[in-house]
Amino acid sequence: MKIRTDFVTNSSSSSFVIIHMKSEEIAKLLEKYRDADIPWNVMFEVEEDEIDIDPEDFMSTQDPTKIEEVLECLLMLLAEVNLKDVSSPDFPKGFYYNEDQVALMQEAFENRKRLTDSIQSVSWDAGLWVPPEEEGELQNTHVRFFYDREKGSSEFVEDAEW
Repeated sequence: MKIRTDFVTNSSSSSFVIIHMKSEEIAKLLEKYRDADIPWNVMFEVEEDEIDIDPEDFMSTQDPTKIEEVLECLLMLLAEVNLKDVSSPDFPKGFYYNEDQVALMQEAFENRKRLTDSIQSVSWDAGLWVPPEEEGELQNTHVRFFYDREKGSSEFVEDAEW
């Protein structure tokens, strides 16, 4: 996973990711591993079945376009783990994950359908804003993914209005 860390200190670029999710099973999974030896990228709040993530000046490297991608994108953002790696014949020996990351990945991979099916709602809003004088280096991006099981709605919007 690549995380952009090379903004110059005098840059006025800003990035963000704001996630609000309602999922009892994913909330339990995150709470179970909260104090594990996992290099969490960003802080997250879990209250009952609600998960909130709102880091300052942080950019997600992968955003979901459909509900089946939410778990993978979430774990990549939070813990720098790629669930696709679990299906590799070299896993975990051929990867640089520690024991707790491997345990999280295996549990999430084995329970992927149950975890995804437990998602009641998601609001995933991510973007990068670059001032006009810096546009040569980066490009403005803004994506939104919304899902609501009760309403039966799911929407992905790229380059959504700010």
